This record gives sequence, C-alpha cells and structure tokens, in this order.
Amino acid sequence: MTHPTLHVTNWSSRKLHGPGRLLTIMARPRPWEHGVGRVPSCTPTAGALDRVRAGTMTIDDYRAHVERRVLDHPHGPGGLTAISDGDAPPVADGDTLCCACSRAEAAAGRCHRVWVAHLLARAGWRVVLDGVEVE
Repeated sequence: MTHPTLHVTNWSSRKLHGPGRLLTIMARPRPWEHGVGRVPSCTPTAGALDRVRAGTMTIDDYRAHVERRVLDHPHGPGGLTAISDGDAPPVADGDTLCCACSRAEAAAGRCHRVWVAHLLARAGWRVVLDGVEVE
C-alpha cells in the first residue's frame, strides 16, 4: 500500500517542493510565505513563537506545544486540512508544508517542521523532510 506523500521543507528550497500546493506552517509568515493556504494544526501559536524567541519558553516546551497542536487534531491522510480562501480542503498527496527556518536550523533540531514531519509520518503519510524520506 502506498502512502500519500507530503514534502516538508523551507520556502527557499524550491527544488525540494513537491508537485502539489505550497502551504505555510508558520505563525507569522511574511507576504511571500503564505502559499495558497495554511495548515493550522501544524502551526505554532504566535504567542508561543514570541515566548521561545524571547527566551521565556524553552525549546522543549515549544516542541511540546507544537506536538500538542498536531496531535489534538486529525493529522493522518484525509484528516489534515489547510485553510485556503475560506475553505478547509484536505492536505493532499504532493503538497508541501513550508516554514522559513534554514535546513541547518532544522538539522540542529531547532525548527518545528522536523517535529511535525515525524508526527505526520507516524500518522500514515510518506514524508520527505528537506529531501530525505522520514523513516
């Protein structure tokens, strides 16, 4: 059985984007980082982002916050949704979830897209994180 594929990477790694829609998982995307929609359950709250940036929330607590958001919502194939033009279509095979963190920050474990990618892989997606399939 083949699992639908999600690509998870940053906006500037265009060669790593999948053939589907580009969706943001950022709390505060800049104008060019909105894509065609956002995936709220994979997006940290703006308040949590502010606290971790200010040093009043640890990276471990931030990770727990992000994981809770994902796990508190349907996140397997067919259940993960994006908000796009007021609709909430399911995230689909070939779509890409993007944030702004560099690949180096992600590799160092300081980017929420890594945590999200692993949760989505456990939920039944085939996830390609920064060009490498998540086991």
